[in-house]
Amino acid sequence: MEAVRPRGAWGWVSRIFYLLILTMGALTMIIPFLWTLSTALKPLGQALVFPPNWIPHPALWSNFVQTWKTVPIGSWFFNSGIVAVAVVVGNIILDSMAGYALARITFKGRSILFFGIISMLMIPFQAIMLPVYIILRDLGLINSYMGMILPQLVSAMGVFLMRQAFLNIPAEVEEAAIIDGAGRWRLFWQISIPMVSSTLLTLTLIIFMGSWNNFLLPLLVANNQNLWTLPLGMVMFQQQYYTNWPYLMAASVMATIPITVLFLLFQRWFIQGIATTGLK
Repeated sequence: MEAVRPRGAWGWVSRIFYLLILTMGALTMIIPFLWTLSTALKPLGQALVFPPNWIPHPALWSNFVQTWKTVPIGSWFFNSGIVAVAVVVGNIILDSMAGYALARITFKGRSILFFGIISMLMIPFQAIMLPVYIILRDLGLINSYMGMILPQLVSAMGVFLMRQAFLNIPAEVEEAAIIDGAGRWRLFWQISIPMVSSTLLTLTLIIFMGSWNNFLLPLLVANNQNLWTLPLGMVMFQQQYYTNWPYLMAASVMATIPITVLFLLFQRWFIQGIATTGLK
């Protein structure tokens, strides 16, 4: 059945109201980015003017080139990429396996284990920084890629997301596969995983974004500047008495490019994954 649409004058008023609300929300999201881009194109003196100017005079696109030459931002991109890709692969495998077990395998204490995992969402990383550092130090993982990857390999949010996705698969599908002789691993890899591909893509984007923007864990682990990631490296632009705002904003704009490109390429599947997961 088609949704009933409001008619008459009240229908037009409500539609205009909704459009205004959506426009205000969109502007709230895009204005900070536009300000970042504007500052990245300004001379240093113009970036500190009050009241601020939105349109740079002149627009210095060379700020992006100078930023790339001034600091080892290429190395930061490389380090962030290695960590983010490894974390994404780990989460896709481990979160999906845990989510499948919690959704499809009946065992004693399953509900308690699930609520224990969900409760981890309420614990901020700042509360466990010291134990994480001690464990990584005792394992000899300080100043290493593995030290930045290992604590992020499993996500409570990812387990929850995948569990909800697997719960949406009709039980009859697995029952038919079992009758045909499929085992548990085949049910997981060949039957269930293809049916939650949109949710896996959603998880990929969320985990990639979280790892790409992670600041505290690299700060805790990477004392060697050769291992710095983008969020940690951009601190070099902020000094005690001086901050080069155009270069800092130029680096910020460049850091958003990979996430923006991924979202634009896969936004349809991303939205589909979020919508499908929320049906249960």
